[in-house]
Amino acid sequence: MAREPFAAKLTSIWIGGLFFWILKGFSGKLTDQFATEYESRNVWVGYITTIIAACIAVYFIFMRD
Repeated sequence: MAREPFAAKLTSIWIGGLFFWILKGFSGKLTDQFATEYESRNVWVGYITTIIAACIAVYFIFMRD
């Protein structure tokens, strides 16, 4: 993860933070999810969410009948 572009990591942090904020039922502020202790958690969840969304998009684009 050290050699990745800055924007890709930042986007993954935002997606991961948004995921956990939605999971908590929108309680608190969204900026609370971007604390430094949650950074690695948010990055990995952001990556996984992005990969799942890309797979779903590819499936619907190429597997339509």
